[in-house]
Amino acid sequence: MKKIICLLILTNVAFTQTKNPEDILKKVKNKFEQIKDYQADVVVKLNMEAVKVPDTKAKVFFKQPNKYKVESDGFAMLPKQSMNFSPVQLLQGDYTSVYVRTEKIENNIFDVIKIIPNNDTTDIILSTMWINSSKYVIHKVETTTKRGGTVEIDFNYDEKYLPLPIELKFSFNMGEIKTNNNLTKKENQQQRVPVSMRVKGSVLMQYSNYKINVGLSDKIFEENKNIPKTK
Repeated sequence: MKKIICLLILTNVAFTQTKNPEDILKKVKNKFEQIKDYQADVVVKLNMEAVKVPDTKAKVFFKQPNKYKVESDGFAMLPKQSMNFSPVQLLQGDYTSVYVRTEKIENNIFDVIKIIPNNDTTDIILSTMWINSSKYVIHKVETTTKRGGTVEIDFNYDEKYLPLPIELKFSFNMGEIKTNNNLTKKENQQQRVPVSMRVKGSVLMQYSNYKINVGLSDKIFEENKNIPKTK
């Protein structure tokens, strides 16, 4: 299926491709690599059907090339890797990249690139990235999964913190997902019965109080390290 999608995309853009997508992605990665480490406060706001969760405060730590840590009391609703917006995280694994077009949005020019994973073990079929043509930061990512679900990530920046975002918004529509959380009684015994649940909503993450390239110690990222929690 992925090979067919890749072939169709390559055929459609074969006569219009004017830029090398790997060159653009390399510039995005290189720009982010200027950030040796950072820490920041983040507020997470979950908006999901049938789920009420109060806003969560957390503190995040990052150090090149791939050290990442989240500290917060009761922070369980969002996988920690979802908060890691490193281009290396978004572009990991073996993939084929295809330059699609140049697009203008609110007086900014973006290069649109499609990412097709070459590994069939991943749940992702296709991702589309909008990359700022002059600043080389990711503006938006749209991803389609094998189960028909979609995830969209929108990035918002402040010039003084580039290439780190001050806001990320995840919008997701994963369709009907079966769970085993419904308990029923049958012949005087309780048993779990599969039910379908629609997973749709958004997560807004707002970053503040960045401290960049301060020389974070590796000890911060050790397991069970007792870092003060954000209140």
